[in-house]
Amino acid sequence: MRDYLLIANNKVFFICGAILVLFITFQSLVYLRLAFKEGKRIGLTKEKMIKAFRTGVISTIVPTLAVIVALITMTPILGIPIPWMRLSIIGSAPYEIMAAGVGAKSMGIDTLGGAEYTAEVFASSIWIMCVGSIWAVLIVTFLLKKIKVRYSRNVETDTRWRTTLMNAAFLGVFAIFMADPITTGGLPLGTMLSGASIMTFFALLIIRYKQKWLKEFALAFSMVGAMLFSILFTNFFKL
Repeated sequence: MRDYLLIANNKVFFICGAILVLFITFQSLVYLRLAFKEGKRIGLTKEKMIKAFRTGVISTIVPTLAVIVALITMTPILGIPIPWMRLSIIGSAPYEIMAAGVGAKSMGIDTLGGAEYTAEVFASSIWIMCVGSIWAVLIVTFLLKKIKVRYSRNVETDTRWRTTLMNAAFLGVFAIFMADPITTGGLPLGTMLSGASIMTFFALLIIRYKQKWLKEFALAFSMVGAMLFSILFTNFFKL
């Protein structure tokens, strides 16, 4: 176990991680600059763009906490640099743990980080983690132009198609995260329903009582409320 962690925490991986994170930070700043430039071109006011930016920042605070917790959980098993790089770029904690487990099982090892988890098994886990998540990137890289052409044609034919597509994609993403709590039941289902209830309450305040300022905070407040619900029921009802 010690040998593979020496490899996992090698300084070369730390250097690679630092380069990747710096590149992502630079890329984000470039996108932000281009977004503000395009916003001005199409007539958006500076106040609206700053408001949208602030909403995005607030909405990502709670998910970022989850990523930090996942990083802390994964580092004793997979070292620091690999989880750091994976969670900074494309990975998610459930996928990374699952993929690492698949890589270990392919080598005949049932548990991550155990006595039999050698450097070879670690390498197998990393390969599965990386290869398993590359397909979405390849599809966007090589097929995005064709997808955009088809999308533009459909939008020109029927403007309602844009709204339908966006709503379907949005609901599809949420459906992925809803499937596991629904099938698992218990605390995960209760947490999901509590978050949905809080969001519904905020939607009522925003739509019926015209509390427009809540739009920026509704998602973050709903996430925090669901987390508090989970902690409350775990401690007091032992779900």
